[in-house]
Amino acid sequence: MHILITSPIPTHPQNHGNRARITALCRALQAQGAEIHYIYGGLEQLPEQQELEMRETWDHVHILPPYQIEDRKQSHRNHHLIDDWYVDAVTTLANRILDTWHIDYCIANYVWFSRWLDTAPRDIPKYIDTHDLFGERHQRLKANGLPASWFSTTTREEAKGFARADTVIAIQSQEAALMQAATDTPVVTLGHFIEPDFLPQRRVLGALGNGEKIAVGYLASDNPINQQSLSAMNGALASRPDLLDRFTFKLAGSICSAHVAANTPFEKLGFVDDARTFYAACDIIINPNIGGTGLKIKSIEALAFGKALVATSDAMAGIDSQRPAHCLKDAAEIVDFLAAMDPAQALADGERASRDIVESYMVEQAAAMQILFPKLFNRKDPIGTEQKA
Repeated sequence: MHILITSPIPTHPQNHGNRARITALCRALQAQGAEIHYIYGGLEQLPEQQELEMRETWDHVHILPPYQIEDRKQSHRNHHLIDDWYVDAVTTLANRILDTWHIDYCIANYVWFSRWLDTAPRDIPKYIDTHDLFGERHQRLKANGLPASWFSTTTREEAKGFARADTVIAIQSQEAALMQAATDTPVVTLGHFIEPDFLPQRRVLGALGNGEKIAVGYLASDNPINQQSLSAMNGALASRPDLLDRFTFKLAGSICSAHVAANTPFEKLGFVDDARTFYAACDIIINPNIGGTGLKIKSIEALAFGKALVATSDAMAGIDSQRPAHCLKDAAEIVDFLAAMDPAQALADGERASRDIVESYMVEQAAAMQILFPKLFNRKDPIGTEQKA
């Protein structure tokens, strides 16, 4: 069975949530025996090592030339039209693959990179994996004190894109409801499909009370929302310098190179090749995210590694949890929570809750995969690799 997937972004390295999302979904499909035909649309420059990693991971990789920043259109002063960033060569290449191979499913990543679905055969199921809600995104960013960045369009333009698919995939339920209200195309929620990899408790848990500090970690990319979140954490910690006697704060990811990381109480570790190693070195993971759209992949990752998570309500959007540690308002409340908690009890309860939450979450995602890909998950015959005659 063959699946054609297009994306404006690469899958490697795993230093952004959107890359982790695409990679996790593709690997889940591969695990069921599917062959992945991956078209990379060239929105970012692709160094040789990234290309090599992608070619080693996916069955068939097609890479288009880089799409220069200066070539990206913005048809209106405050927002884009749905196809402003589309690359016409994607349609040409996708049609060639569809003419050559027996493709069973078509998946376009991002609604604004979906125009090729218009020419795909009607009998092939066509999906748009949305990642985020882009209708009126510029207005939501402005409301959170951030400038408009990356891609934003109107609800009406976004609905034009949704109409190209047989099914729209929302990454979390709150956005699914908004999308369904804007389109007649069925919307299915599929969150981050990741297998739990529960880490053992760190040695420090047995040493609490003996002067050993609790390690608090924050792993993030350098997007504007994460920078705003780190800035808020810096301010909150500045008002509670006593916490530095009880906690050590670790920062990892490309956010370490952002200007807000220049003066921070966090130890900067930079980009980490293996996220598992970072999580293993931490007792508590924080996510002080405020606003934004989509699913916060770093929250799911922390839960999947079985780490105690302290997060804002926004950071848990799409994840079913009513724990006080997951319903905090902002960075200041995260700091207050850390200051007031009983360390041994909070860590034990937090780790246990993470395991329970992510196991229930993954049952929901497995059910969604069954709905979306019945020919793959319910097949009886082995998958062939033959080309069309």
